[in-house]
Amino acid sequence: MKTEVRMRPWHLALISLSGGAIGALVFAALTPARIESQMDAAIPSFAALAQEVMPAVVNINTTKNVPARTQRRQFPRGQDPFEQFFGEDFWDRFGGGRRGPSKQRSLGSGFVIDEAGYIVTNRHVVEGADDIDVQFSTGKSYKAKLVGEDAKTDVALLKIKPDAKIPTVPLGDSDKLQVGDWVLAAGNPFGLSHTLTAGIVSARDRVIGAGPYDDFIQTDASINPGNSGGPLFDQRGRVIGINTAIFSQSGGNIGIGFATPINLARAVVDQLRASGKVTRGWLGVSIQPLGPDLRQALGLGDTEGALIADVIAKSPADVSGLKRGDVVIGMDGKPISEPGQLSRTIATMSPGSTTRLQVVRDGRERSLDVKVGKQPEDIARGGESAPGEDEDGGNASAGSLGLQLDTLTDQTRRQLGYGRDAVGALVTGVANGSAAEEAGIRPGDLILQVDRRDVDSARTAAAALSKASPPVLLLVRRGESTVFLTLSPQR
Repeated sequence: MKTEVRMRPWHLALISLSGGAIGALVFAALTPARIESQMDAAIPSFAALAQEVMPAVVNINTTKNVPARTQRRQFPRGQDPFEQFFGEDFWDRFGGGRRGPSKQRSLGSGFVIDEAGYIVTNRHVVEGADDIDVQFSTGKSYKAKLVGEDAKTDVALLKIKPDAKIPTVPLGDSDKLQVGDWVLAAGNPFGLSHTLTAGIVSARDRVIGAGPYDDFIQTDASINPGNSGGPLFDQRGRVIGINTAIFSQSGGNIGIGFATPINLARAVVDQLRASGKVTRGWLGVSIQPLGPDLRQALGLGDTEGALIADVIAKSPADVSGLKRGDVVIGMDGKPISEPGQLSRTIATMSPGSTTRLQVVRDGRERSLDVKVGKQPEDIARGGESAPGEDEDGGNASAGSLGLQLDTLTDQTRRQLGYGRDAVGALVTGVANGSAAEEAGIRPGDLILQVDRRDVDSARTAAAALSKASPPVLLLVRRGESTVFLTLSPQR
């Protein structure tokens, strides 16, 4: 005989008992309280973490004094109908002629890293500010001074004089972050003080065009105007990023926010604290990424790295033997997979330190020891020698590629700002929809090499292009720099 035992809905089970059975199936019923307990365990709560870290997160209010200014007139003085009717003095006072000084205010966020009163934020939060006020969650406010700022990473360091012990937050290791990790953003969105939002790491190593050392953490934790400069925490309450930017078409959060990795900011903060400014390492090279066509043209296979497009004369790179066309694939035994990784790593090094670069040159791997220099305030490209010139090279056409070429003359050298020693094939025309246009070649470019061989006139360039097998590797001078391009005939 089969017996059915009715159970309450929350038990979520049906127990069948058979006659003559020597035992019974025992089911641990789930009570509502137990279900609730298991749900609590499955969904993380950040309440304890919020209580621990939020006291060290501050609101930053800035004031910028805007000097008096005169409003632009629509009519010459004395001919404005408003001014003619009411008089010049009335115009100046009430017609908008001259406006008195005013104050421009902005809001942002920051976090305390030291009991001595050091606070980290974004540079754009305090840029140009005449007064900076810092407010804690307790309501306590302090006047802050700017210790130093760095435009290239958008990091600034402030200092207050606390009259009592103040809370701080520890810095973590942003290199250990993984996509999918929980993170929390804290700050002052839209002036709503001390707000905490949660999300995950959506992506890493994002380049958004904000500066030369872009390496952002992308997160879907809600970040809005006013969050700038606030901390991005990991699950242990360690700062692993500085909330810096959002991607939005409406001005509000749509789930795409960006934070500066704390490992990048840490080196900047240390220097600002020590000297109020940032000194960066420097190689003296122009670098570019490797695409599939460039890899094929250079015979690199699947090799990843940073292609050296140019080397500044007498720079640390030049002195150490780095050459244009080298591909940097490693640094001190660690792989280099893209140009930004190389530039960021070099920038964080102390001038005078030495690093070993692993490079591929002409298909062979080699190592070079480079003594890192100090990055100049205004990096200028040094003059370089060039092959002998040929004024009689004439013009030429590489019609199948969509190129019109001419040889440099003294007049075109002066017009384009090239030195007397500059030679090559000057691009005078690029056909719409052609292979040349697709490759990114522009009128005014100067072709220096075709498949790693120097060209000194339009005719030699056209001849070399006609013999080369696609993809054709070009070295092109554009303004004050050089770049490698690949050119393939269209099918």
